[in-house]
Amino acid sequence: MVINASVLDNRYALNGENLEAEMCKLIRDCILSPNAENGAFDETVTSLMKGELIDSIDSVINNKSSYAAQNANKTAYRGEPMEKSALGTHEEAENVTPQSAYAAYRRIIETSRVEIFVAGSSDFEDAKRIFGDMFRNVPRHDICSLSTSVSPLKPEPEYVSDTMNMNQAIIRMYFKAPKCEDKEARLLLAMILGGMTTSRFFMNIREKQSLCYYCSCSPNNHKRVITAYAGVEPDNIKRCEEAILAELKDIAENGVTEDELRTAKLEYSNQITTIYDSAAAMAAFYLVQLAEESVSSPKDMLKRVEAVTADRVQAAARMYKLDTVYTLSSEEAAE
Repeated sequence: MVINASVLDNRYALNGENLEAEMCKLIRDCILSPNAENGAFDETVTSLMKGELIDSIDSVINNKSSYAAQNANKTAYRGEPMEKSALGTHEEAENVTPQSAYAAYRRIIETSRVEIFVAGSSDFEDAKRIFGDMFRNVPRHDICSLSTSVSPLKPEPEYVSDTMNMNQAIIRMYFKAPKCEDKEARLLLAMILGGMTTSRFFMNIREKQSLCYYCSCSPNNHKRVITAYAGVEPDNIKRCEEAILAELKDIAENGVTEDELRTAKLEYSNQITTIYDSAAAMAAFYLVQLAEESVSSPKDMLKRVEAVTADRVQAAARMYKLDTVYTLSSEEAAE
């Protein structure tokens, strides 16, 4: 759960106000002094918020890509926390009461691990003072640990097909490499496969073979998973699947070119350089490292990525194996 706020630097205050301190106090009061009495949130507000949550849960069906991702995760990450939507289910939301919501809130306040990120031009002394004192009178106990686990590879790939009213089809393929320790090589492999406009998926599968409307992939470095996804005509599902497998196999057997490696590194350099343009982006960069053994700056991360060789990318590709294939298409296509 992330609560965030942004505020102008104090030097821009019209009358010399301490904007940073006021914002920190506002955050503190919102977190520690909610609209609640006698162990329950306000009933009217809870009802409104529950309605919004249910609408958000139910609306995923209107976004075919999100719907496919949510359902595919149930198979790809079966038995892991990631198999569940962060929003929960419609039934779970329906069962929320002002009392149960408040009880959950108290568990969060008392047992959660709290991380505070500040980014900008301030020395943040006011933030340190206010947030440092924030939990002084809160009974804290059984603080939860924060960790991630590598997603296990299934003995054999699992195939799942869903249907709904739609004209196109969506395919999602999950590749896992539980034993691949080379984080930077995994990152560049995903970019070369389908993470940039000159990727193999885009150039070979979409442009040259015209097998799909889009074809990309994204890495989950914590889980050591690369997810390939494509929007296709139903008749091209199998051919697109085979083409995606062929690209990964080619890198595993023949490696990547120096031009591909150079382009991927340049793309990553461009992406990570923009982190310094925004305080929010800077905070987000460090936020995703919470479960890492050590924290890296953008510059340190870039140096490690730039040191990756083509052999390391090829070695990473050899370790990725197909785990799950999920397709979503119309009922007519499934028949």
